[in-house]
This record gives sequence, structure tokens and C-alpha cells, in this order.
Amino acid sequence: LVMQLESDRMRNLKFDPKEIETERQVILEERRSRTENRPGARLAEQADAAFYMNHPYGRPVIGWAHEIRDLTHEDIKAFYDRWYAPNNAVLVVVGDVDMGDVLPLAEKYYGSLPVRDVPDPVKWREPPHQADGTVVLRDRDVTQPSWSKRYLAPSYLYGASEYAYPLQVLVEVLSGGSTSRLYSSLVVQDKVAASAGAWYSADSRGPATLGFYVSPAPGKSLDDAAAAMEAKMADILRDGVTEDEVQRAIVRLTDAAELAKDSFQGIARTLGAAVTIGRSAQDVEAWPDRIAAVTVDQVNEAMRHVLTDQGALVSKLLPAAASTQEGETAGKEKS
Repeated sequence: LVMQLESDRMRNLKFDPKEIETERQVILEERRSRTENRPGARLAEQADAAFYMNHPYGRPVIGWAHEIRDLTHEDIKAFYDRWYAPNNAVLVVVGDVDMGDVLPLAEKYYGSLPVRDVPDPVKWREPPHQADGTVVLRDRDVTQPSWSKRYLAPSYLYGASEYAYPLQVLVEVLSGGSTSRLYSSLVVQDKVAASAGAWYSADSRGPATLGFYVSPAPGKSLDDAAAAMEAKMADILRDGVTEDEVQRAIVRLTDAAELAKDSFQGIARTLGAAVTIGRSAQDVEAWPDRIAAVTVDQVNEAMRHVLTDQGALVSKLLPAAASTQEGETAGKEKS
């Protein structure tokens, strides 16, 4: 039944003007609730736009509000006609099923649909980031200031992709729970931060980002927390991570991958996302083994490849009434 419904929707979707206007308001409300009414989300959106100089990752997936308002019936229909085709779709079925039962159904409901002339994916490139930048957002609703710093990084399919697995291990060392490097030192020991960590995602067709964030502890300024984070990262860059840290991070990551198999939905989404961007099911299945094979030398090499002395973007979230001594004037600044 699901295949029948989806195959019908792939070819026979109706574009009723009243429904289009209703859904337009739904999307605008989603944008308001998830982005425009949340200072941190607005800052993240502005930071993405400032960070990517050429790649479309600098544009919000949901679109800017003015774009949503300006979309016409013709725009929507043209997009649908161009992209909604069986040769541009990935079907993932997870559960107690047999290929001998699934494949005939897929052929029946999707194989009968005509293919469309779908353009090849554009190979967007991002130029080298040679200048540091700063983005500041002040808002009266901010009760907890925060600071982050991001760098351009390779992904599974972009740039020096051999560093993707080591970078995942690195972030687990730095930010994987209460015993991680950043949390244990900045929050537990030094008590300069209320929270601290790192992020990185390798599963994109284009460039990824490796970043670090910190929020000050009560009685500490944002400058105090940011300086402590910068100092800690300088120490890690100089000394590297240890063999013990890497091995414990690998155990946590592979254990988490095993637990994730309990979720059929999670398996389907992971497989579908990988195949859609050009990876294979074998890549997903081999992930634990590839993570387990990462060495401490590879982690340190990957870290030093990404964390260069130029091209980073700093973002700051501040209360509207914060003193200008926090470091920047209101609005967005790039240097």
C-alpha cells in the first residue's frame, strides 16, 4: 500500500492553489518556530551564510522567508516535474522481509513509471578559506551566551576524505560525554564553562565543518570561556591526543553503532542518506570496522590538517544589553 501511494504521488500530485497557500503558511510558521524565534538558530543560519563562500550549504534548507513567500504555482510544479522520478529516488525497506517479495513490488509500482531526464549532480567546490571571520548576534531573549569556532573540513566524499574517520574519532575524544577532553577540563576541572564540546559530520556530498563551542559558567564572562577553549585546543594541537583516548573513543563509537541497529527507522534513514549522496550500503556496513582501524597518528594528522591558522569563523551569541566589552559591536561583523 505504501509503495502504491508513493508511486501515485510521484506522478499524479495535484497542485490545488488553496492547498499551496495553506502549506506555505505551515512552512513559514515552521521557519518562525524553529529559526526566527530562536536566537541560537538564527545565529547558526547567519554563520553558515558567512562561512560558505561558494557552496550552497550556506543557504538554509527550508529557504529564506522571502523565498517561501515568493514561490509561485509554476515554480513548485516545475520543481516537481524535474526531480520527482523513480530514477532519482532511493527505496529502503528494513525489517523481516525478503528481497524476493520486495523487488517485484518495487518493479510493479515504480518500474512502470517513466524516467525523467534528471541533471547530473553539480560538483560544487568551496575555495580555500584564507581570512578569519566573526559573526555576532545580540538578542534580548539570550540568557546564556555562547561562543563557537568552525573550520572547513573534508567529508566522506569531499576533499581529503581519508581524514573523515579519524575526525569522527577526534570529536568523540574531545566531546564524547562527561569524561571527554573538553568537558572534563573546562567544565569539571577549571569550572570556566557551563558546557563545552565539538562537532563534525562526515556524511555530506560537499565540505564538512569541524567546530568547537563553549558557554561560560556562572560568574565567568564569554571572553573567559572562549580564551580557555582556545588555550585548550592549542594544547591539544601541540601535544596531540593519546592512544588510550583514541581506543576508548573507538569503543564508544562502535558500541553506539551496534545499539543503533535496534531501530528499524534509524537503519533505514542511515542507509537511505548514504546511498542518496553517492555512498553504498557496504560503506554503512563497514563503518564500525573502519572506525576500529583508526590509529592515534591518523587522528593527530587529521586534526592538524583541519585546524590551520587561517580561515576559521567565530560566532558569538550575546544578550542585547551586553557590554561592548564582550568584544564586538551589534550585528554581524567579518574580519
